[in-house]
Amino acid sequence: MSTPSDKSQIKEKLIMGGMMGGTVGLCVGFVFGTINIIRFGSGTKGPISMLSQYMLGSAASFGFFMSIGSVIRSEGKMPAGIQWSQKPLPIQINERQQPKFESEQ
Repeated sequence: MSTPSDKSQIKEKLIMGGMMGGTVGLCVGFVFGTINIIRFGSGTKGPISMLSQYMLGSAASFGFFMSIGSVIRSEGKMPAGIQWSQKPLPIQINERQQPKFESEQ
């Protein structure tokens, strides 16, 4: 079972991931929104409204995926049943064989 401190750590990681993703999303939305407004114009909405729509949409999507990713990637102990085995995968190396052409037969 998870303790209250585990839940608070998960919540902190969720919020931190969302903030980092939101910040990155705002920057990316600003860059791509500005480029699209310069290339195609702002239409009937106006440039500020259009740019803010790009920035908020990008921040929301980046923030959502970053917050979930930070919780999944957390360093805490995994619940029983989800723990993965730590043994490495077997590596098999095969020698390369020379192809035989019809003229060599």
